[in-house]
Amino acid sequence: MWVITVFNNQQDIQIFEYTNKSEATKALQGFSKNAVLTYTK
Repeated sequence: MWVITVFNNQQDIQIFEYTNKSEATKALQGFSKNAVLTYTK
């Protein structure tokens, strides 16, 4: 599972889950510089 974590501020963190890397990479491009893409099993 690919996960995008977006840090808007200390009280506002969003998490988005994706099943494949290409979807996650495409979605990551739409976020600001405060986003991280990670993979977990």
